[in-house]
Amino acid sequence: MTVVGFGGDLVAAGAAGGTTCSSSSGTATFKPALPVSGSKQKVKPTITVKRAKIRNCKGGGVTSGTFNSTSKFHTGTNCDTLLAGKPSAHPPTGTITTKGNNGKSSTGTVKLNTVAGQPTQTHVTGKVTKGLFKGMKLSATLQFAPKQGDCLTTPLNAVTFSLVGKLKIS
Repeated sequence: MTVVGFGGDLVAAGAAGGTTCSSSSGTATFKPALPVSGSKQKVKPTITVKRAKIRNCKGGGVTSGTFNSTSKFHTGTNCDTLLAGKPSAHPPTGTITTKGNNGKSSTGTVKLNTVAGQPTQTHVTGKVTKGLFKGMKLSATLQFAPKQGDCLTTPLNAVTFSLVGKLKIS
């Protein structure tokens, strides 16, 4: 799937040694929406996350923060493709901007990788390009959930997400 916004907060943290967070949540929107299951139509949506939260951080001088992210699908997709849980040769990529509770911001690039056998998870990887953790890598796995009926009777235009495990910037 495709939610992004993980680790970004960590990026905003502020210490050369990196940081780890144990909680993140937010909503990701798809524009255009993914066509329902059974549709042959495929779209290349942009995934947007606004004001997602990261909490319970240790290291880097930050304990919490927020992030915004924008990612783009490079190949056509729909609900059937997304829920098949098969890795894409060209997974969605984008940017993330974070602001820690210390007031510091950072920016990075992200890639949304499919988790084999887990169709409602995405493994986010990336690199901090500006800010306190410039040059460090970020990694997090997110669990996402559509609203009841999405993909079955209505197109998928948004999912909520939460962190599985820890978000790491190192």
